[in-house]
Amino acid sequence: MAGISFSSQEVKRMAYFSDPQAKDIWKARWLGEGVQALVERYRQSPFRFYEVWTEERNQGTRLKAFDEFKREHPDKAAIVDASPHKPKRRVTTRTIVNDGQHELLL
Repeated sequence: MAGISFSSQEVKRMAYFSDPQAKDIWKARWLGEGVQALVERYRQSPFRFYEVWTEERNQGTRLKAFDEFKREHPDKAAIVDASPHKPKRRVTTRTIVNDGQHELLL
């Protein structure tokens, strides 16, 4: 499957997911659907999915989706992790000090 790339302007213009879409995204996660498949289906940046999964956006949809998931897939509901996504990596930035050393490289 070919990847889709988005410019930073495109990502800023992308709409946030509605609550029904967010519930479908939660269910897809629990059914094992990959992020790239969701990107292809919704034509959205992967960042938008993580906004749902970390509950930065669409708060409350996880619990509603899990209630529906238990009714639709009772066998799988017992074995999925229904907790919010917790990032494994943290992006850190450092302060750039303008001490003139970059001139030594030129």
